[in-house]
Amino acid sequence: MFFDYRFWHYLTRPFELATHLQTGTMRNFHKRLYIVFLTGIILFAIRNSWGMNTEAITALMTTMTTTDYIIARFASLAGTIIWSIIYIAFHIFGVAIILSWITKIPSRQFVPLQVLMTGILLMEKAVIFIVFAIKGESVSLSFLSFGPLAVTVMENWYLILFLNQLTITSALIITLQYRFIRGFIADGKWREQLWMLIGVHVAMALITAAVAYIPFDAILNSLFGGGF
Repeated sequence: MFFDYRFWHYLTRPFELATHLQTGTMRNFHKRLYIVFLTGIILFAIRNSWGMNTEAITALMTTMTTTDYIIARFASLAGTIIWSIIYIAFHIFGVAIILSWITKIPSRQFVPLQVLMTGILLMEKAVIFIVFAIKGESVSLSFLSFGPLAVTVMENWYLILFLNQLTITSALIITLQYRFIRGFIADGKWREQLWMLIGVHVAMALITAAVAYIPFDAILNSLFGGGF
């Protein structure tokens, strides 16, 4: 039996996707995969061109010529595009491998699911960017997370960054991944799988917060003496 891989259809029906993957042959998957990659690259490029997460480059205007600044902006854009590819590839293929490791389900079965989950992450980033663009300013915390609430009651910036990774989207993704896994596992170990899923997401949030906590600007300044 053949079935067509449809993004919006399976986005809310992960259990059905799991069933179809076990009983049929999927069609039109690669087209959706390429669309997600292309959409993500364009989104990241637009955010960079608008100036999101480029504060360090803006400060260079006072120490560099206009030509050097333009080159720096193009270099930043190129770096953002490369990062977008890595980001999307990790959330599709890397997370599929991680989920396969904890559930013993073949990783190739998770790839179609992770294309959907990555699409959700990109939609979250698009919503945040649109709001920031309308306001004409951006902040390092997402209004869809616990970050803004945490910053009002905490002073530990690492914990704030960690809570900033716990978003409404994260809860939605855990729910959809859990429903997908239930389509494969029939031995009643669903609660165990749910806790393992939550553990993976918490671990990834801790790692992401740790990376964000690294003062890259200070490191670069110490390496280059505050300039080039």
